[in-house]
Amino acid sequence: MVLLIRPSLRKLEKLVSNGAFDNKTILHYTGDMFGIGCKIFSFEAIERIQKLKGRQKKPGFIVLVPSLEWFEKEGIYIPDKIIPLLKQYWPGNLTVIFKCDEPRFAHLAIEGKVAFRIPDDELLRKFIELLKEPIISTSINISSLPAENDLNRLTTFYSEWFDYAILPQNKNYPYNSQPSTIVEYISSREEKNQSGFDELKCIREGSIPCYVVKNSFEKPTILFVCTANICRSPIAEKLFNHYASKINLPYSADSAGLLPGGQAISAASMQLLLENGIMEAKDHIAKQITPEMIQGSYLVLTMEERQRDFLRMQEPKQTRKIFTLNEYVGEAGDIADPYGADLDTYRETYKIINDRIQRLIEKLKNSNSILKDES
Repeated sequence: MVLLIRPSLRKLEKLVSNGAFDNKTILHYTGDMFGIGCKIFSFEAIERIQKLKGRQKKPGFIVLVPSLEWFEKEGIYIPDKIIPLLKQYWPGNLTVIFKCDEPRFAHLAIEGKVAFRIPDDELLRKFIELLKEPIISTSINISSLPAENDLNRLTTFYSEWFDYAILPQNKNYPYNSQPSTIVEYISSREEKNQSGFDELKCIREGSIPCYVVKNSFEKPTILFVCTANICRSPIAEKLFNHYASKINLPYSADSAGLLPGGQAISAASMQLLLENGIMEAKDHIAKQITPEMIQGSYLVLTMEERQRDFLRMQEPKQTRKIFTLNEYVGEAGDIADPYGADLDTYRETYKIINDRIQRLIEKLKNSNSILKDES
């Protein structure tokens, strides 16, 4: 096994150009677990992996690709219904199975569907880009036995399984990692669909709870964040849900703060919302943001840049979907906190948030493009 720890892109590019990875098995790290794989057209390597794992039937390998843009460049259709879901969870630990008519993938398809994923690990994504070909990925284990995720054991007892190992580091990998959650998209037109609606079927629950993924599929959540969740973010949440319900926009809003919750909405924020017929304002109780809330949201929109930066620091894997509300709609700066100010100041803040929410909704109405810029 040739062990490549943090290899430079230049070195990888040279190896790729020399055909070093053709029909070779590759130990890789997805950002969550170790896997064994090879280029998707390395048929000899695929057969070897099947034999190593003791698989008898046609395998359901996961296909790792470098980006969402890859699908569009390769002419592979993604159903509109799942694009928001993929934008929310990719790169990440979610595998999605959907119909793929592309003949190149026929040897990996089961009933015409292929399992795709964009891995968390940046090195692996760049490697796949250099290959100009996706790789298959599967757990390292004899079929029906637990997956091996200890690097020392992998390089000691499984070394003969691999021709190459491409790893972002030499140690400090988590030992309690969970596999990806796998869901299947079943369109309303498929014969096996009994509901008459597009739906997700949970194939394997991994690090992301299936119910969270299904909630995101049915109605993606926009999470608004401010300091205490009593002034600005409740206004944004209630306004968004008010306008979205009027036009049947398939998104819902929630809100949270950085500080511990439990407080009622500020009197001025409630008054302004009630003046505009949004009666739900009376029921708002502040809550503190959690990692689970961030993971389960399609977008996380803060009122201030420092709140955005704090959340990105706390949840580095989720930075792609954390913005300020202003920047997401093309404005600069913060939306100032009116806490402790007079009603006129609150009214001005309300006016600004109302403008941003209406612009946000217009943007979301036209967001089902893979290449749509989120910032």
